[in-house]
Amino acid sequence: MIDEADIGFLVAPDEAPSKREIVRVALRLFVRDGLCAASLRDIAAASGYSSTVLYKFFESKDALARYLFERCYELVASRLGAAVRPDRDFRGNLRSLIEAAGRLLAAQPAAVLYTSELVRLMWPGAPERLRRHSIVHLLTGLFQQGVDEGVIEDAREIPYLIATLVGSFSQYAKLRTFGEFTGAPEEDAAVLGRIVERTITAARGGDVHRGHDA
Repeated sequence: MIDEADIGFLVAPDEAPSKREIVRVALRLFVRDGLCAASLRDIAAASGYSSTVLYKFFESKDALARYLFERCYELVASRLGAAVRPDRDFRGNLRSLIEAAGRLLAAQPAAVLYTSELVRLMWPGAPERLRRHSIVHLLTGLFQQGVDEGVIEDAREIPYLIATLVGSFSQYAKLRTFGEFTGAPEEDAAVLGRIVERTITAARGGDVHRGHDA
């Protein structure tokens, strides 16, 4: 569920081993059992550390949940943001973003799922540094580029296109996390990416591959 070798997005390598294990276990339990069901006592027991050690780093379950949300959101937003460039056309940016999302799903599905499941609860209290990297803002700009280039016919479609893109990858992350997809994650993500590309460009009969390198 969580890549044991790559939890750098959760906690710095020089942090205490106890904190590293606590946040790794907390993300796993919050995703598996839900935020309400997983208690600090459960997290402490599963991590092998006492509640006293856990409270040394986090004053409450809400503080731990928000810490994890911010780290997971930053990971997702940074990977997607890096995929969209101002010197690339809409089709190129769309493909690049979907490929980045696929790689992220393959490597860290729990982070994607936790972000999508908690954003509605956590976003109102999110710090400004997180709000500056809004995923919805990024996608709105991307699809507006599609409108400006004539690939997307109507700007009123943008919220629905965002819902299609986010919903598809979020649902895949959920199904994969709970064992419904058992194939190679890179292959699954590639298939999902092609489906999303076709869905988004279908309205005008466009092919995201056509003219990509023209």
